[in-house]
Amino acid sequence: MKAVAFVVILVMSLSALGACGQGEVKERVEDTVMRTSSEQKEKSDKEQRAEEIAKDFKEVKGAIAYDTEDELVVAFHVTQYQKFFTEKIEKKVKKALEKEFPDENVVVSHDLKIRLEIERLRRDVEQNEISEKELEKRIEKMKTLREEKA
Repeated sequence: MKAVAFVVILVMSLSALGACGQGEVKERVEDTVMRTSSEQKEKSDKEQRAEEIAKDFKEVKGAIAYDTEDELVVAFHVTQYQKFFTEKIEKKVKKALEKEFPDENVVVSHDLKIRLEIERLRRDVEQNEISEKELEKRIEKMKTLREEKA
C-alpha cells in the first residue's frame, strides 16, 4: 500500500514539474523561429529570386547571389559539357537578370573565386561574425576579383 501511494505521489510530482514553464519555453522557441525566419527572408528575397532565374537555364548547375548596396552579384557554375560556352551563358543569365531587376546594377560571373567568396560572405553574415567594416572590405575584394578576370 505504501508503494502504491509513493508511486502516485511521484507521478503527480513529476507531472507538476513537467508542466512548469512549458508555455515560456514554447514562446521562446516560437520567437526565435519567427525572428530567424523573418531575418533570413528580409535578407534574401532578391537574392533568392536571382538564384532561381539563373538556375532556370538548363546549362546552369548551381547559382549563388549576394545583394550589396549598389549591385547584385550572381555567381554560377555550369555542367561539365557547357564549360566551353560559359561566356555565352553568362550573357544570357545577365540579360535575364537585368530584365527582372531593371533598377539594379547586375554583375554575373562564372568565376569560382567569386562564388566561393559569396558563400563565405553569406555564411559569416548569417552567423554575425562580420563587422560592417569587414563586410565592405570583402565586397571590395569581390570587385577586385571580378576585375582580375577581365
